[in-house]
Amino acid sequence: MTSSGLQAKAAQLIAARDAQVTPDYRFPPSSPFPLDVSDLYRSSGFLSARQIDIVSHYATSLSEAIAKRTYTAVEVTEAFCRSAALAQETTNCLAWFAPKEALEAAKGLDEAMQKTGRPVGPLHGVPISVKDFINVKGYPQSAGHIASAGLVPDQDAHIVAILRRAGAVFIAKTTQPQSIMHLETTSFYGVTRCPYNTNLTAGGSSGGEGALIGARGSILGLTTDVGGSTRGPAANNGLWGFKPSSKRLPRGGIVGVTSVSRIAGCIGPAAHSLRDLELLVRIVLSAEPWKRDVTLVPMPWRDVDARGVGAGCEGWSGEGGRLRVGIMWEDGVVRPVRPTRRALEGMVDNLRDHSWVELVDFTPEFVAEIWKITVQLYYIDGGKKLREALGEEQMYPLTEWIVSQCHELSNDEVTTLVNRRNALRQRYLDLFQSLRLDVILCPASPGPALPFHTTRYWSYTSLFNFLDWPALVFPTGKRVTLNDRDDHLAPRNEDEKHLYRTYSPETCIGAPIGLQLAAPRWHDERIVAAAKIIKEVLPVEAD
Repeated sequence: MTSSGLQAKAAQLIAARDAQVTPDYRFPPSSPFPLDVSDLYRSSGFLSARQIDIVSHYATSLSEAIAKRTYTAVEVTEAFCRSAALAQETTNCLAWFAPKEALEAAKGLDEAMQKTGRPVGPLHGVPISVKDFINVKGYPQSAGHIASAGLVPDQDAHIVAILRRAGAVFIAKTTQPQSIMHLETTSFYGVTRCPYNTNLTAGGSSGGEGALIGARGSILGLTTDVGGSTRGPAANNGLWGFKPSSKRLPRGGIVGVTSVSRIAGCIGPAAHSLRDLELLVRIVLSAEPWKRDVTLVPMPWRDVDARGVGAGCEGWSGEGGRLRVGIMWEDGVVRPVRPTRRALEGMVDNLRDHSWVELVDFTPEFVAEIWKITVQLYYIDGGKKLREALGEEQMYPLTEWIVSQCHELSNDEVTTLVNRRNALRQRYLDLFQSLRLDVILCPASPGPALPFHTTRYWSYTSLFNFLDWPALVFPTGKRVTLNDRDDHLAPRNEDEKHLYRTYSPETCIGAPIGLQLAAPRWHDERIVAAAKIIKEVLPVEAD
């Protein structure tokens, strides 16, 4: 398709999406929107008081309220559709909006509840949003470029089917960047913005999910993560986000992937609470997806108690059975800017006073080399498949940036890099065990959400994709203030120079700061158990 043909198709796709926002869902502002629109669902008058109560719930509490018939599935769906439409108006987070289909599904759930007296499943009536390239039956999608856009799948992705059987209602598909390989979200749909500061990126590549959930337009979201695409948007938008070990949650029904990669990717949830993340993962694994998908490990969710007992472990590793946390202050390549350092320092100070926690320093190794291997293993064909998929579509700057760092590899070169990757994975496991750690606590990024087209440093998140370790991002309750100036920092390399030139407290004012927990492969349940302890010192409501 020619460039002009692609542009015409993009315009048609945008018009088709916008047409789903019918007049009932359009918000006519009486004045320009504020910079921070994260609380607009409360203050705009667009939602009723009862609808505000509904969208303020967590998924766990909302599912309980629906089961008790405090709310119907229809009124819950209507409330979230109105809030999602408002989020779209302010952040440009939707690739498709489906109020008609969602309300029809909700009506069917209400009828089933009326007939049987019980919910159809643990997510009965709970609204869920889905990253665009994950199949939802009957909802148009794209695979990160214009040529693939407009495909309407005739069946759900495996994980979507499981959640649908559990009673979930799918209200929207959300934006993702060109190539689905940015830590921002810019595509033919435009730029997706952070609701806490709409001059900043929502992150990527699951930025649409981050912005929509952050603005309370959805309560649970399906994301993917091969370099930080769940965790970056979670951090940027004040959310919880979980990247499991690969091969635990089903990925069948993700279409049009254009990277030929040897780095483990996975599906994971984003939400407003830790309990909601665990709820979704438990539901998916209780369906035993490995019986349908041979690529998955047959590993149900295993309970780990507050003492760290469970999932094959006899307790936490610290003295007296305390949770032993390794603090990774920086990665040795890019030092975090002041608000990120402030958030980590504050968390560490709080944890030092916690009777169940023991802290030690953790110093990562080979980080620069790991990034070079990672980016090359993302595109072992040098980006050939991506360029073919884009055709005449112009590459965005961050697409060009990531692809420019790799070249096509021979089979022998791939084998050499994979062998080095495996050796480094072993080195990190040995280091973790030598320190008797239970989890690592570190920044989710060296900085907060940044201005559009500037986010280039992935290693705080991509490190754990390289290792194939589960990782969880959580909100600290800290946000950038005008006091978060870093004039004294002298950059040690070009990556630091770019970050320090891009970040300023005036530009990034109000941006949330997230931190990250990580542990070796298959320790997913232990990360969640550790997070339950760590969240006790968070200055934000966590459940």
